[in-house]
Amino acid sequence: MTPNGEGFRSGGLTGARVLVPRGGAWGERVSREIERRGGRAVVAPLIASAPPRDTAARDRAFATLAAGEYEWLFVTSAAGVEQLVAQGISVPRETRIATVGQGTASALAESGASASFVPAGASSAAAMIAQWSVGRSAAATGRCLVLRSDLAAAVVSDELEAQGYGVDVCIGYRTVGLDLSAATAEALRTGAIDVVLLTSLSVARELRRQVGALDSRTLVASIGPGTTKDAERLGFQVGYTAQTQTVDALLAELDARVPRIDPGSEDPR
Repeated sequence: MTPNGEGFRSGGLTGARVLVPRGGAWGERVSREIERRGGRAVVAPLIASAPPRDTAARDRAFATLAAGEYEWLFVTSAAGVEQLVAQGISVPRETRIATVGQGTASALAESGASASFVPAGASSAAAMIAQWSVGRSAAATGRCLVLRSDLAAAVVSDELEAQGYGVDVCIGYRTVGLDLSAATAEALRTGAIDVVLLTSLSVARELRRQVGALDSRTLVASIGPGTTKDAERLGFQVGYTAQTQTVDALLAELDARVPRIDPGSEDPR
């Protein structure tokens, strides 16, 4: 396979061994989709969400949210939605929700809530707040809560504050690295994994830390342009970048473009 897509032919993911970099409900859902398309999912979590260091502050923010005291909730990742669900928080109907992209909006819908605002185009915090701000004024908008991880930049909250909005920030979770098994790490170095789903900068960092250079036969498939740029800065050669920035879109696009793989070695776990 070549990074620019030359040599691709139709045939889908049939037989391809695809590394799924997160576990839990997300990993199970992605694995089912890979297997539905004829691929072989290798679930090997590289990252996970852990409680924030200040759980008391998180709990206060979540209680205030549940009490209906925020006009807007900004959610910058699907993992943020997972934390709301894990803590049993129901967002009141009167609180409107902005999500960073369609993937997060879908996670929100699965939780029983719905997004009032999803940015068009690129899924990024900068795009979300820039588009959301058009035609709005701080004087007419109530207090806002920004839910993010410990690693996320303060793009949304900083811009809200600069425009005069009342805003609170909730660090809802920490992103932590998980160690791969020795067998999976070796499979990545030797080409026994056909496709790696690169879904975030954190995943790319863990791959670089634990594996180093991937075998040239392994296709690195990125969820979007931002993740591709981050991965390339780390030294990865990204072979495919999703046009629509969700994991479902990434799998659908790969299914149409990745050549069939001749199943050979056993699935490394």
